[in-house]
Amino acid sequence: MTEQNNNQPPANPSRPEEPGKSQPAHDHLLANVSKQVRVSPIWIVPIVALLIGLWLIYDNYTRVGKQITLSMTNAEGIEAGKTKIKVHSVDIGQVEQVTLSDDLTHIEVLARITPKAQPMLVKDTQLWVVKPRIGLEGISGLNTVISGSYIQLQPGKELEETDHFTVLDQPPISLNGAKGVHVNLEGKVGNALRVGDPVTYQGLRVGRVVSATFDPKQRKMQHELFIEHPYDVLVTENSRFWTAVGIDVKLDAEGFKANIPTVESLIAGGVSFGHPDDTPMGQPVRSETKFELFANEDAARQQTYAQYIEYVLLVDDTVRGLTKGAPVEFRGLRIGTVMNVPWKFNSPERKKDFRYAIPVLIHLEPGRLADNGQANLEEWKTRIGHMLERGLHATLKSGNLLTGSVYVDLNVGQKGHKPYKRERFEGLPVLPTTATSLAQIEQKLSDLLDKLNRLNVEPVLSGLDKNLQQSEITMKEIRALSVQVNQFISQPDLQQMPANLNKTMQEVQTTLKGLSPDSPAYQELTSTLQRLDKALRDIQPLARTLNEEPSAVLFGRKPGNDPVPQAPANQQVPQAPANP
Repeated sequence: MTEQNNNQPPANPSRPEEPGKSQPAHDHLLANVSKQVRVSPIWIVPIVALLIGLWLIYDNYTRVGKQITLSMTNAEGIEAGKTKIKVHSVDIGQVEQVTLSDDLTHIEVLARITPKAQPMLVKDTQLWVVKPRIGLEGISGLNTVISGSYIQLQPGKELEETDHFTVLDQPPISLNGAKGVHVNLEGKVGNALRVGDPVTYQGLRVGRVVSATFDPKQRKMQHELFIEHPYDVLVTENSRFWTAVGIDVKLDAEGFKANIPTVESLIAGGVSFGHPDDTPMGQPVRSETKFELFANEDAARQQTYAQYIEYVLLVDDTVRGLTKGAPVEFRGLRIGTVMNVPWKFNSPERKKDFRYAIPVLIHLEPGRLADNGQANLEEWKTRIGHMLERGLHATLKSGNLLTGSVYVDLNVGQKGHKPYKRERFEGLPVLPTTATSLAQIEQKLSDLLDKLNRLNVEPVLSGLDKNLQQSEITMKEIRALSVQVNQFISQPDLQQMPANLNKTMQEVQTTLKGLSPDSPAYQELTSTLQRLDKALRDIQPLARTLNEEPSAVLFGRKPGNDPVPQAPANQQVPQAPANP
């Protein structure tokens, strides 16, 4: 395009160009004029409205927050547009939609969370429905009776975010961030616990069961416990856990025992833990430490004595009443436990060498006699070896007459005991056994019956028969004599005899009254006796004279010397003067 001359006048736009006529040569030097497009002010309003709309959309998106999906087994109390999601009683979201899942197995709830609460939406965040509940700890959620149920959110600690959560059927036992320790227990199916069951220590509730699952491969229950602070220091490396089974009544060889737990444990069961006697508590454990769950306290404490020496008893008598777990005692002290009754009953060694003896496996646990529960097994093996040389033996004795349970009693020395012979059964040493006390009594009775059977009792029985016949004759004679005596007593004269005797006694009594000191006869008799006595005293001189000189009655008494008293032997008696 050639450059235009700006000094030339522009072409006349009003004059049209005639067709078929060529333009003058100078017309090609004229400028082309184009019209400029101008924006009308009317478009400003729609543009501003569009910008405002975009801002409102963005603002609405940032205000509404993130949408999450909740899975629930039951939508009771959940309403779209009404049910709130709260954290510490502060609203952070709301339920928007409640629908069934495609497979009709659960409920799917769509909810909207405020932007400020979005950092809480991590993988370990917990949600549950707050509504009125009645449990072991009382009644909770009464405030929802008026306001309605709501979903409680407990923030987690992980960093991984998610928008899908499962709502718990029950409130969690341990909240995220709560101080305490988590403990994992492994036990048999019979020791299954439920979520929420109490965990007690010496009767004090210190925690709860958080979860309970069953492992079908190992056929064991897996439990998770949460021990609250400050009781978490009680869980140490030496702790033992066992199932609390309400009232535990035990009647065995050790006697009668009754264990009555707390009221809560009595109703709900639960789990208890403690520490073995005479052992240190040990160091506190970290979270997720594994322990074994035992069936009862005795089984838990039995696990403490991990050191043991195995022996086999070959019992020739009956083992009725001897069960697994029965005590092994030495002079009243428990030093072991019966482990199996019988043990390897079909062993070829039993059929070959020990015939019909029943093998019983026992554990001797020297730690029961140690101060700290630990013992030197080699030293104890040597000690037991010396005791075997001195006659150590085992005997089954009755522990309880009501239940018939027995226990193993060890003792040293016995009259006529056989020298110890080292024997082994299935690779374990055999501890000698003796007959039970009941078996000894039975043997003595059997020997006595044998002796009685050998006695010739026929002559004795014959003589006894004759004696019985003679006794029968004697009894007949006694009966006849008793009849005669009865007839004699029944005679009328004999019946009147007591009256006659009574009359006679009255007459004798009357006679005796006449001879009493106050009676005249008695006084007359006394006076007569006095006069007679005086007369006899008067006659005594005459009688003496007649006795000495009978002739004095006729001639008178001859004169004589006066009587002279006798002098002592050492003195001379003076001679009386002669009568002139």
